Amino acid sequence: MWPFLLLLLPLVGVSGVVQIPPHEDVARVARFVAHSCDWGALATLSAQDPPMRGQPFSNVFSVSDGPLGSKQGSGVPYMYLTPLEVSVQDLQVNANASLTMSLAQTPYCKKEGYDPQNPLCAHVIFSGIVEKVHCDIWAYQKNIMLTG
Repeated sequence: MWPFLLLLLPLVGVSGVVQIPPHEDVARVARFVAHSCDWGALATLSAQDPPMRGQPFSNVFSVSDGPLGSKQGSGVPYMYLTPLEVSVQDLQVNANASLTMSLAQTPYCKKEGYDPQNPLCAHVIFSGIVEKVHCDIWAYQKNIMLTG
């Protein structure tokens, strides 16, 4: 039991509330933001009819990186999407996208007195290729996102 508690201590403050990692530890901060946020803005390049075709298009989606209420997630954002969604249609043509999440959606920034635009109100932008996950991963993440 002690090794598990020792691993959590760096993230747990005196109040027992999970705290953001030091800003110098960029990867841990990014994973922390991904785990703390319930939604993100996914930006794609529109594949819709002109005049939108080729233009940037952003849409808000629920996001999960692991079970609700757990102390630590994977840091990998998963979204439960339908092919009927405009952004998914864009991704079927061009899978490149960016996903932005901000601690402004959590109680953290308000509690600390940070304006959402303040760099101390951490946000993360993931940029890359959106992939459809395999069935076993999909079933697991679907269960996580639809429960709790």
